[in-house]
Amino acid sequence: MLLFSGAYEHSVDDKGRTVIPARFRAKLGESFVITRGLHGCLWVFSERAWPQIQQKLTPKSLLDARGIKLERYFLGAASECIPDKQGRVPIPQILMDHAGIKPGDNVWVVGLTDKLEIWNKSRWDEFNNSLTDQIIAELGMEAEAP
Repeated sequence: MLLFSGAYEHSVDDKGRTVIPARFRAKLGESFVITRGLHGCLWVFSERAWPQIQQKLTPKSLLDARGIKLERYFLGAASECIPDKQGRVPIPQILMDHAGIKPGDNVWVVGLTDKLEIWNKSRWDEFNNSLTDQIIAELGMEAEAP
């Protein structure tokens, strides 16, 4: 299991590229996959973890309508990325649209144990500002419950 943590702010250049921090790139591998995430962010998975993610999102059968929807949503938008020498990766337009990211925007690249998230700065701020001490305590209690 990878152990990502921390958050780094970067900008998106006029070609739709952003930097993945070196400490994250070292764990991700030479290539990695970016796809839609929940709550309006993007998810980034290492090349080693991606096959297991794909397997989890593969429908149980050709008639598994719910599984097909998940497959379309996450796998249909997935893009393999190889950083350039400066550590920049292009974010495909479908993913920029999903995350509300435009060239010139600032983004947060956030490490979350087994994946990274890429957030539009204003969405990241909005998410963090929505969390009160009470909400965090309640979430912690739910996580500790058997």
